Amino acid sequence: MGREATITPEQVHAAADAIKAEGGKPTLRAVRERLGTGSMGTINKHLQGWKAGQERQQAAELVIPPALQRAVLDFMATELAAARAPLEAELAEQLQAVADLAAENERQAGTIEAQAGELDDLAAEKAAAEGKAEQLAADLAATKDEAERERLAAEAARTELTKAALRLEALPKLEAELATLRDELTKERRARIDAEQQAAVLGAQKADLEGRLADAKMEAERGNAQLQRAMARVDLLTDKIAEGQVLRPTKPSTDERSAVARSKASVPGTRR
Repeated sequence: MGREATITPEQVHAAADAIKAEGGKPTLRAVRERLGTGSMGTINKHLQGWKAGQERQQAAELVIPPALQRAVLDFMATELAAARAPLEAELAEQLQAVADLAAENERQAGTIEAQAGELDDLAAEKAAAEGKAEQLAADLAATKDEAERERLAAEAARTELTKAALRLEALPKLEAELATLRDELTKERRARIDAEQQAAVLGAQKADLEGRLADAKMEAERGNAQLQRAMARVDLLTDKIAEGQVLRPTKPSTDERSAVARSKASVPGTRR
């Protein structure tokens, strides 16, 4: 549907009157420049109406005698009739061309407005599409980041799974080593217990031997003392015999005989 005309005939007539009053010629371009808006077709249509009114006004302003006026009018009518036919045909063609141009202009203007509306719609759709594209890009980036985190988590899980599998594979060997270590520990405990028992036995034997050694030392000391007394008596008797003072030998006592026997037994190479 064509646009409604924004230029009225009164505006075109006023612009043409102003140009004419200024001494100018009210052409289509001059009127368009004076108005500053409107389509050329609409302005031209209204300008042609203004020009027709100007011609009627000029014809009404002529004052001549009635007889001459009738003669002139008849002559002018005859001449005008002769010249008007081709002019009217040409004018009709021009008016048709102008009307066609105006219609085409208005159609193009409507097309331009429609296209402008479509451009606005397309601009809005483009803005919406750009916003959606930005959102999709952000979602894609977030999805990529999430996928990367999941990939790293999966790699870490695979690594831990591999380690666990290796530990499971080594578990029988570790269990065997643990059993061996337990056996060795049990043997060491038994050996330690046996050693402690032997140490206790040896300690007891050592204590017994130390006691018996102490007793033997005491017995030896007593024997040595008795031996010394016996030797002193022997020496004394020897001295007395040498001097001839002893008439008969004195029988040694039982203790003295025992002490001498023990002292001889303790001396290597001594026979009883």
